[in-house]
Amino acid sequence: MKNLLLPSAMLLLALPMFSQLYVTPNTTTSTDSYVYVNDQVLFVEQDVNMVQNTYNAATTASLYLRNGAQLIQGTTGSANNGTGLLSVYQTIDTTSAFHYTFWNPPVGLPSGGAGNTNAGISRYYDCDTCGDQTTSATLVSTTTGYNGNSITNPMTVSTRWIYKKLSSPDNDAEANWVRINGTDAVPAGYGMIMKGVSDPGSLGTYVLNVDFDLRGRPNNGTISVPVNTGSVQRVLVGNPYPSAIDLKTFWTDNPNVTEIRFWDEPKDSEFSHYYVDKSGGWGTWVPGSAGDTQGIYSPPTFANYDASGIGGAAGTGAGADYPRRYSPIAQGFEVRTDGSLASVQFNNGQRVYVKQDGVNSTFRGLMDENGETEANNPSGSSDPSGSGNPPPYEIASQLMRINFVMDETYTRQLILGFSEDATDGFDRGYDARSPMDAKGAEAFFPIRNLENDLTQPYVINFVRFQMGKKIPLSFTLNHQTSILVKVKETYNFPAGIKAYLRDDLNNTTQQISDGSEVNLLLNTGDYDDRFYIIFIKPGDDSDIKSSKEVITNVDFFQNNPARQLEVSNPEGYDVKLVNIFDMSGKLVYSEKNAGNSTRLTFPTNNFSDGVYLVKLTTNDNVVIDYKMNVFNK
Repeated sequence: MKNLLLPSAMLLLALPMFSQLYVTPNTTTSTDSYVYVNDQVLFVEQDVNMVQNTYNAATTASLYLRNGAQLIQGTTGSANNGTGLLSVYQTIDTTSAFHYTFWNPPVGLPSGGAGNTNAGISRYYDCDTCGDQTTSATLVSTTTGYNGNSITNPMTVSTRWIYKKLSSPDNDAEANWVRINGTDAVPAGYGMIMKGVSDPGSLGTYVLNVDFDLRGRPNNGTISVPVNTGSVQRVLVGNPYPSAIDLKTFWTDNPNVTEIRFWDEPKDSEFSHYYVDKSGGWGTWVPGSAGDTQGIYSPPTFANYDASGIGGAAGTGAGADYPRRYSPIAQGFEVRTDGSLASVQFNNGQRVYVKQDGVNSTFRGLMDENGETEANNPSGSSDPSGSGNPPPYEIASQLMRINFVMDETYTRQLILGFSEDATDGFDRGYDARSPMDAKGAEAFFPIRNLENDLTQPYVINFVRFQMGKKIPLSFTLNHQTSILVKVKETYNFPAGIKAYLRDDLNNTTQQISDGSEVNLLLNTGDYDDRFYIIFIKPGDDSDIKSSKEVITNVDFFQNNPARQLEVSNPEGYDVKLVNIFDMSGKLVYSEKNAGNSTRLTFPTNNFSDGVYLVKLTTNDNVVIDYKMNVFNK
């Protein structure tokens, strides 16, 4: 057994393999002993046994992992033991007293017999000003009040918002969450959620770079999380180790897992404690093909507002695409299971040394200077999509990301991919169910499960590529909704292949790729067996007018002296509907079947002075927006 009796810190820059690791204070000299690991991986084949330091308040931990250092243990099944503490940092880039972070503590209580132990808020220490060589930390303060406090010393965390989620039905009901408050009621492998901290004088703003020092007995070995069988289940778990884990290996080890979900939120727009006011959503991950180095991730829907609070149609109301394959230390996430097996398992074979750098591994989404989420894309990385916003990893699959902007407020992004290994039914590892958590309107791929003949909504859909094949697309709307549809980016598509939105009811086919977009205005209801995505070769689309072409050829002019809106329509497009709204959203004018004249006019003499939004819809369902200023005085 490796027995380290050290009078002071031992700085390990390059570490040998330990069969076992034992660290204990030196009672002869009354000094603490500890191992300090800087920017390296410490590999221990068997168990770690540590005795708590008591001689110096600044060195109470026995093992310090700093500057990206990690602990990996072998597959011998040895259980860790002792009262000593491992110390490792995790930073919350942006938070507030209203915003959740999903955790999975990599350490448990340093008490009881050998093995993994429970965790909770008692494992969280204040390290807000700590550096890579700091060894001291203070247990966070707690309150049962609503708001955590960032300016107390140590910081104060509200225990009111600490929850876990056991095996639960496949929904986001508040009743699925179990409040644990300040207790250590989180077994190894389970995740927990906890709200952050704010300056009490500025509750409506966020706090940057809050550091936690997680201290306790390191988790090790095979960890099983029970799940119910017989029906689809969701359970909050996460990376339980003081090292990264490879989710592709985790996926292979757990054949009952159908997708992994990460919570993300636009942290500048939600300052409410009410559950119904949450503005974030679930991003969905599947491994994809072997060449998809980080797997395939569909971001959540976000609220989409510009600086003035007015919705914009740029399609930015979605979370960013983050590298998700290598789950970093302390990251919590949900898994969705098919109900076939009674547990989800973690093991040391899933552990890897991958540093959390934003390129290979990300704890949470980063923020820009305005508090908005952004992808952490390094400068100089390749951009196979030509979008100007490349992911920092390789995508080998042939796929496209399609944005559906709902009411100029939020975006649901669907991923359509192609593989010879895929079918039109559900394909584990390629297809992923939609979280269906957008407010008011949803777009999804309807996929029929060949085993039970049920059709379910999916956010990621892989099929075999076939030119002209109609790929079903569905909408569920609880109010009249305007929907902008466009391809955000494509990967590995042959040059010239164009994507179109097909509407069988109106017998229209409109381009949505290469900068073109389609605007729909649909009433409340479910839309199945009507809309499809199709692909057409160059030369076969000569009779299809792109929406971009129509929008370019139609021009507007508000003639205030004549008190009328004038529309130039030189191509003679058939206009089936003209709606004019004031800036509160109230419909103030509507005309159906306006005709195909090259010059159309609409009266504005009864309008109050102000700004109005015009929506002109052609018979081909191309919607053209125009903002006009009316002055009738």
